[in-house]
Amino acid sequence: MSRPLKWILAIMGIFLSAFSLYTIYISGKPVFDSYNILGWIGFALGFLILMLLLYYLNVKVGIIYTILLLLLLLFMIGLEKLNHNDTTAKENSDELQQFDENGNIIITHPYDNLISLEWGTYNNVDLDLMLIDKKSNIFVNFSTPKYATDENNSIWLDYDYQRQKSVATKEVISILGMQDKTFSIIVMNYNGEKLSQDAVINISLSNGNTTTYTLPAKQFNDDTNSIHVCDIVMQTNNVTEIMKDFHNNIARH
Repeated sequence: MSRPLKWILAIMGIFLSAFSLYTIYISGKPVFDSYNILGWIGFALGFLILMLLLYYLNVKVGIIYTILLLLLLLFMIGLEKLNHNDTTAKENSDELQQFDENGNIIITHPYDNLISLEWGTYNNVDLDLMLIDKKSNIFVNFSTPKYATDENNSIWLDYDYQRQKSVATKEVISILGMQDKTFSIIVMNYNGEKLSQDAVINISLSNGNTTTYTLPAKQFNDDTNSIHVCDIVMQTNNVTEIMKDFHNNIARH
C-alpha cells in the first residue's frame, strides 16, 4: 500500500467519522436514539479505517486523529445531556406557557391556518405531527421545523413534544399563505410506545371553518404506526379525509 493511498484512506476515515457525528447532531433526536443508527454505523466504519491505518501510517498522527474523534464524540454526548436538560425544562415551562389565560394556543408570529395534535396525559408516547407536499418537496416535521419561500409564505412547527405530562399539551403547525399548495397531514408514533388514548387533530382554517379528527390509539400501535389523516387544498380551504395507514418513512427525509 503506497503512502499517498494510506493518507487518502486516513482522510476518508476522518471525514466519514466526523460527518456521521454531524448527521447525528443535526438529526433533532437523542444521540443514542435508533433514528441515528446509520450515523453510528458510518462513525464505526470511519473509526475502524483509522484503527487499521495505525499500523501502516505514522502512529503518532493516527493517535492524534483518534483522540480528536473521541473528544468530538465526548463533546456530543455532553451536549446531548445539556440539551436533554434544556428540553425537559422547556417542556415543563411550556405546559404553562403554551396557552394564554383564555386557553388559546400562543403563537407569536402571523399565520392563517392552524393544525394541532393532542394525545392525552401522562404517557411517554412521542407522536409527531407532519405536513408534506411531495409535489413541491415540502416536508415540515421535527427535523425541519420551518419552511418559507418569502415573508408572506411560511410554515412553522411551533410546538413539538416527546411525551405528555399532567397537562395535555399540543403539537402545533401554523401556516401563513401557501395558497398554491396542497398539503397532507401525517401523524406518526415515533418511539413506538403504546398509546392508550385516542389522538385528536384539530384544523382551523383562514375562512373560519374547523375540522376535527379522532385518531384511534390502536392504529398507532401496529407495525405501520403512521396515519395519513387528510389533505388540504390551501386555495379553496377544502379538506379531504383520508385516514389511512401511511407507509413511507418521511421522518427520515
